Amino acid sequence: MTLPNHHAGHRSQVVVGTHPDGFSGCVPAIMDDMGGLWAPFAAGLFGMCGGWWVRRMVRSGAHRRYADEVAAPTYAPWWPPVWGAGLCALSWWRLVAGNEGFTVGVTLMLPAYLWLAAVDLDVHRLPDVVTVPLFPVVTVWTAGLAWWGGDGDRWRRALLAGVLVSVFFVALHLVSRRQLGWGDVKLSGPLGMLLGWSSWTAVWVGVYAMFVCGGLAAGWLIVRRRAGRRSRIAFGPAMALGAWIGVFLT
Repeated sequence: MTLPNHHAGHRSQVVVGTHPDGFSGCVPAIMDDMGGLWAPFAAGLFGMCGGWWVRRMVRSGAHRRYADEVAAPTYAPWWPPVWGAGLCALSWWRLVAGNEGFTVGVTLMLPAYLWLAAVDLDVHRLPDVVTVPLFPVVTVWTAGLAWWGGDGDRWRRALLAGVLVSVFFVALHLVSRRQLGWGDVKLSGPLGMLLGWSSWTAVWVGVYAMFVCGGLAAGWLIVRRRAGRRSRIAFGPAMALGAWIGVFLT
């Protein structure tokens, strides 16, 4: 905007504002910048609240169903709020560009995976009440994303990836003489679909990262003398984290 200066001997202009579109164009630009900062913050806040819910549910012991589990000391993990906040914020920051629906779904499902990880660490079991519905839920959700975006090929790739990853884990279950539990097999399908929705590269990276995370966790427990070579180690947390790494990096 320019204003005339009548006190000078000639007509001059005073420039107000520096944005090319003036003040009206500067406001949306500022709001866009704030939106880019506030969205990951809001996602992190959601993840932290979900983590606190996970901590409260695990501490209640409602997931325990056997006598030895019920008699065990109360388990109140500190990490779900921290990991929930960090993973949700990073997911929104990394995945949102052109994938709003996928990013929202990943963010909303993270508390469920945190709960599975916490339960698995406590009782070495992944409850069917969550693992069984995950496959149809992820299938329907990705189908809706494909229908909305007109991307049927991507959905078919996700479905095929979920089936292939499930078959791979079934084979591991049989070869390992059931050291890899059925809960891990049931969890592998929906994680494979999430990876397949991103890309085939995400599938390879994610599955590989699952076993790397599992190996590192086992090595850490052995070094701290909290587990032996034949000890059963919760693999669910490594699966969830590895799948997130595959989606995040690719």
